[in-house]
Amino acid sequence: MSESRRLRFEGVTNFRDLGGYLTADGGSTRWGLVFRSDGLHQMTAPDLMAFGELGVSVVYDLRGDSERTQEPDPVESVHIALLSRHPTAAATSVREAQIAAETAADGERLLRDQYLGVLANSAALFGQIFTAMSRPEGLPAVIHCAGGKDRTGMAAALLLSLLAVDRDTVLDDYELSGTWRTVEHEQALVEVLMAAGIDYDVIVGFLGSPRWAMADALTALDLQHGGIETYLLGAGGMINSDLAKLRIALTTN
Repeated sequence: MSESRRLRFEGVTNFRDLGGYLTADGGSTRWGLVFRSDGLHQMTAPDLMAFGELGVSVVYDLRGDSERTQEPDPVESVHIALLSRHPTAAATSVREAQIAAETAADGERLLRDQYLGVLANSAALFGQIFTAMSRPEGLPAVIHCAGGKDRTGMAAALLLSLLAVDRDTVLDDYELSGTWRTVEHEQALVEVLMAAGIDYDVIVGFLGSPRWAMADALTALDLQHGGIETYLLGAGGMINSDLAKLRIALTTN
């Protein structure tokens, strides 16, 4: 099923349908309503024609301002830049940690820390996205970032968790990015990071899809934030009726 959920485009490699996953009540997530993707700026003219046939209502771009400016979306999108650290935190401390890292395992730990930061600082943004998706005009939707792995991966993991997809399946979905979005697809970013003094082995770890990193983040969701519902109803700012509408819209028995 992993191959069947991937939509083939010429320029975009990690565009996937979140439908067809079994839920705890014996149902499944609906096909053709939520897609996750890497950067849409990579789409070719034929890609854009195929994309248009999907009937997408809303595209959520989770990238930062500079990314969006340098490589703008080729279709209208809603810009919601996820935060992996507090806006007032010093960027130098993050860069120092990256430069001090030496191994691929160090890179994976940096990635895990980024996921924890997204959870801590972007709850209201996830709530905004999921609330909008609960509206009749909010679907079908595409959620994307640059590689479709980390920010998009966190959004997909939270959404699938909310829809009562089991944890192992959520992690399986996360790991699929390692199949279709590899270091070879990120050569420009690799060069930028190496020029900044970050070791290649660290970059390989950071650009991977280590199951344990997302697993740690979802464990933190449970232990520190009280689980997905408490997280979205609390810091996420959602209300119960919208959670219910989203589940009804995105699952079938």
